Amino acid sequence: MTFCVRCGKEGRTYESLCVDCFLANNRFTKAPDHVDLFQCYHCKEFQLRGKWQRQGLEEAIREAARDGLEVRKGADVAKVRMEVQEADPRNYHVEMRVGLEHEDLRMEEENRTTVRLKNTVCPRCSKIMGSYYESIIQVRGRERKLTEAQQERILQALQSKVEEAQAENREMFITKLEQVPGGFDAFLSSISLAKGIAHELADRHGAEVKESSTLVTQKEGRDVYRVTFLVRLPSYMRGEVVLHKGRPHLVVSITASKTKLQDLRTHEPVMMSNVDLRDARVVAKRQDVLEAVVLSESKRELQVMHPRTFATVELKKPQGFEAQGESVRVLIYEEELYLLPYASKPSIS
Repeated sequence: MTFCVRCGKEGRTYESLCVDCFLANNRFTKAPDHVDLFQCYHCKEFQLRGKWQRQGLEEAIREAARDGLEVRKGADVAKVRMEVQEADPRNYHVEMRVGLEHEDLRMEEENRTTVRLKNTVCPRCSKIMGSYYESIIQVRGRERKLTEAQQERILQALQSKVEEAQAENREMFITKLEQVPGGFDAFLSSISLAKGIAHELADRHGAEVKESSTLVTQKEGRDVYRVTFLVRLPSYMRGEVVLHKGRPHLVVSITASKTKLQDLRTHEPVMMSNVDLRDARVVAKRQDVLEAVVLSESKRELQVMHPRTFATVELKKPQGFEAQGESVRVLIYEEELYLLPYASKPSIS
């Protein structure tokens, strides 16, 4: 039969003491007099358990107080109830009631600490303030400036990708954006991030990507480079008309490697490599599209009024085309009238 070495009571013992003597002579938790909670002055994130996190002030105070709590080896914290009281805007008193388990024992202890709010600058904001970047994405048009709508769409896609990356790694960020003649430059904190975004933009817009690197310095005996990715969009956009083999072709769609055209004379579809269309010349843009009044329509042809000479002109219809309304879209190129195979204005990307 075991007995308590302090009071002599027989029965279950804990470290040679009965339960009463054991609990009376041992404490299982200890809170420091104060805990410093660091908050970035710029992004307002808190440093908790070595990581920077975005959350509410009271939640951060509770986590900081809980993290500062020391627990005796062999004891487990079952739950913690806290009350937070503001002493002043930089100091908060925290009362903690800690539920504990030790072997088959259950107990509760009270602790008190003060969480002191400290301003600092996190490493990410420090880099941003210092204009730190590892890579540049340069977005340009080929032989044309990007439209405001194009720039806005591409910027939104780029920023969305950076935000997705930040959800996994807060060190992914855009340092700055610069408008330049014909496009813009985005300065990014990561080469791998910039490379992934550049190639995704190229796939989406049928662009080409060129990569170049510049030696910046050496770190621990290794060369450190900055990498620039030039994303050059094609000279044409969907819904525009380009010359191919001397004849006007409508740009129907653009993918990462190919462009679908439609011959405006025969209305036959043509698939072309983007590389082969690199020097394609745009002969008609959105503002060049005209409307022609439909005079009559048969299965294979339309009779329309020329929008400038007002003469009657017969136009061959593409397969499956039907005029909708009293007019159709047409294009005049080198004095010849062409029917555009859509019933309304094209969507220009």
